[in-house]
Amino acid sequence: MSHKYVTRTYRLVQNFKAPLDFVYKWCTDFREDDGKYTGSKTRRVFLEKSKDKYIWKVKYREGRRTKEGVRVVWFRPPNAWHLDTCGDGREVGDYKLTSGGKNRTRLDMIFDVTYDDPRDVESREEWEKDGKEHWKMYAAVLERDYKASAK
Repeated sequence: MSHKYVTRTYRLVQNFKAPLDFVYKWCTDFREDDGKYTGSKTRRVFLEKSKDKYIWKVKYREGRRTKEGVRVVWFRPPNAWHLDTCGDGREVGDYKLTSGGKNRTRLDMIFDVTYDDPRDVESREEWEKDGKEHWKMYAAVLERDYKASAK
């Protein structure tokens, strides 16, 4: 049986009411409990943490199945980072921050997601809607943290 892989490109934009350096530090401070921001029950175990990259294993349930994968993030200070995933799917993401003036930062994200089965391909609208909902939650916490740090 031959596979017919399908790759789709998705884009997200998130604006923050915080300066670029704060947003970069916050967004690249990966922790075991980051799922709490979005209500995810995904478990994270870090395999490597260095100044250049973080590598971690994820484990979660999707329906009745337990899935596992690996995430690698390469840091590109002061305003970018790159994500690569494997094991539970294939997703490559690039994140780039742009300053929008005092205490305003824009995050542009581009993801290439490869599906093993063409029947699993998510529509652009569906994928981007989910992504926007997650980043809206992250933005609320980030902005709250920024306000607290500015006091």
